[in-house]
Amino acid sequence: MSGSTGEGRRPSPVPRAVLAGLIAGMAAGLVSYYVINSVLGLIIGFIAGAIVGSRTVLLMNRAREQDK
Repeated sequence: MSGSTGEGRRPSPVPRAVLAGLIAGMAAGLVSYYVINSVLGLIIGFIAGAIVGSRTVLLMNRAREQDK
């Protein structure tokens, strides 16, 4: 049997990054919709928020792995 203690398979950070990207995208989209007052602002804000939110989670995960 190959049971190693403490070295289990770590879950992928991608699902958490996608969820964070969606939440951040919705928040940024709503803010930019009210500031710019157009659907184009909603789209641009959503895309920018999704990119920033997902990258933040992935970078935090990479930093956590390097600390170990």
